[in-house]
Amino acid sequence: MRRVLLVDDEPGVLNALTRLFTRAGAEVRTAPSAEAALAVLDGFTPDVVVSDHRMAGMTGVELLRVVAARFPQARRVLLSGYVDIEVGDGVTYVAKPYVAAELLAACR
Repeated sequence: MRRVLLVDDEPGVLNALTRLFTRAGAEVRTAPSAEAALAVLDGFTPDVVVSDHRMAGMTGVELLRVVAARFPQARRVLLSGYVDIEVGDGVTYVAKPYVAAELLAACR
């Protein structure tokens, strides 16, 4: 887990995630929406993408499908407070509120 893209439309959550992953030694990029994440991915090859699910426009599940097609080697983690979602193959679900150690373990 060297290069991580974090996607969340809540600034406070995005800041907390950034601190967590930076302290864990990751090179971090952030995006406040799925659309912004796609722009980041034009110049950044992630090892891990952690995305919130419920965002305006494209959902986290939809974003992670695009990530899977473009970066099949990247680990994909969906972070959500909702449990009634189909995450799809190859996606790890982590519930909000998350436990930092569990989230980091899911990303390794």
